Amino acid sequence: MFALAILRTNPCQASDITTSTIIPMPHTRTIVWVAMTVLAASHCTSVSRSGSDPPPPEPAAFTGFYSEAQAAQGREMFTSICSACHDTREFRGADFEWDWRRQTVWDLYKTMAETMPEDAPGSLSPETYAAVIAYILSINEYPAGPIDLTPAQTSMDSVPLGPNADKTGRGSSTDT
Repeated sequence: MFALAILRTNPCQASDITTSTIIPMPHTRTIVWVAMTVLAASHCTSVSRSGSDPPPPEPAAFTGFYSEAQAAQGREMFTSICSACHDTREFRGADFEWDWRRQTVWDLYKTMAETMPEDAPGSLSPETYAAVIAYILSINEYPAGPIDLTPAQTSMDSVPLGPNADKTGRGSSTDT
């Protein structure tokens, strides 16, 4: 048999114990068992309810970094303007990925817009530079979608380049 001691204290002085009463508690084990059972049951109920909730919605489907039409236009621009000095091998594969590791499409765009074409840097329209970059992304197997790559830092800065770049649009990955 258990006993519960209730101490009566002076409310003005918490440390001053004036009287104490011992109340016998013959059913303490039963009360503790019932309390534990109720707590366990309520936990199981909340877990089973959360298990029956519908799953969270899927993230919006990724729609690509550029359009196929923009990449085709970029290919034409590359052929007519860039290929006088460059070959597409410079802009694809392991060497290209290594050269642009830890960089974004925005970094590539700035470099191209500030330095190309070599005889007239910055002379092309922002849309032409973006189209050439769309072509470069296409030959590196970045996915196309329904909209063009816009020549703006906010859209291009979210597209990583490099050997470990996330080409799925689901988030950036780390390069080593």
